[in-house]
Amino acid sequence: GAGAGAGASKGSTKARTLWGVLVVSLWFGSTLVLISMNKVLMGEHFRLPIFLTFLHMVVSYVFCEFSAEMGWIQRIAIRSRAEAGKVFLLSQSLALCVVLSVASFRYVEVSLEQALSASTPVFTALLGMVILGRRERTRVWLTFLPVVGGAMVTAGGEPSLHVLGVTLVFASNIVRATKSCMQELLLGRDAMDSLNLLRWMSVFSMITLIPLSLAFEGPTVIYQRLIYVYHDERLLLALVANCCGAFMTNLTQFMVTEYVGALSMQVLGNVKNVFTAVLSVFIFHNQVTAQGILGYVITIGGGLIYHREKSRQDALKAAAMSGDGGDVEGSRLLRDKA
Repeated sequence: GAGAGAGASKGSTKARTLWGVLVVSLWFGSTLVLISMNKVLMGEHFRLPIFLTFLHMVVSYVFCEFSAEMGWIQRIAIRSRAEAGKVFLLSQSLALCVVLSVASFRYVEVSLEQALSASTPVFTALLGMVILGRRERTRVWLTFLPVVGGAMVTAGGEPSLHVLGVTLVFASNIVRATKSCMQELLLGRDAMDSLNLLRWMSVFSMITLIPLSLAFEGPTVIYQRLIYVYHDERLLLALVANCCGAFMTNLTQFMVTEYVGALSMQVLGNVKNVFTAVLSVFIFHNQVTAQGILGYVITIGGGLIYHREKSRQDALKAAAMSGDGGDVEGSRLLRDKA
């Protein structure tokens, strides 16, 4: 009876943890591929950030439709104008976030871009108050100090700092925070699965990205760059890997958000950023300083402190709601968050 139930619960928790580790690992790996190929393409003869984002959306939509045809997912229709508006906002925030991020690689190194992205959880917490109606406790805000402080230390130790590049990165962070909150809203409260959300988001993104690309990048330039890439095997492979990495990154981002929530996803993303930044140093051989390394270490430490604090609060909240111990502290926590 009770023993069997406890064993089943323990097995379920272990399976969920393993699934979470797998999804996060896929997210880390696909992001590394995406960012590395972005840097290659932006550094050579494919400096078309809007059109490249359009290609990302095309690949994502094709794979989602293929999954539906194979019976892996069931197509879900948008049920109301309100839901359509939310998906449209999400699609545009994702598209803009990618365009800004890709464009920044023309001016900053991958390691600096990833370090500055550590400020995203702060914007996510602020926007979460507006979009999700959720307030974080003081202890959570305090954990942001080493997270963001580490990013600032890293930026200060960067040998080559470009103001426009840094501005593009911070603008991308704000838009990414908006996207994360909208993802949590759609995946949590409105119960649309990850692939269907990506499918609809890709459609809305393509509709707006292609006219923007034609207007700002020009059909002649796009055609010439595509021809050049087609005849350069290395760049063609980089473009294919980039688009596949974009699809996997988008999909796993949705899955991670569904699993841990918007704010935790962004803080976990800081650990991913440091992972990507360190590997990018070896891949692109860009220069780093002792101050930059110190910043990376501080950022990782902040992410771990945040995770511990959020886990503690979630446990207290669960205990208060179930009535199984921790009533006094749990009740105080719930009262403070109300």
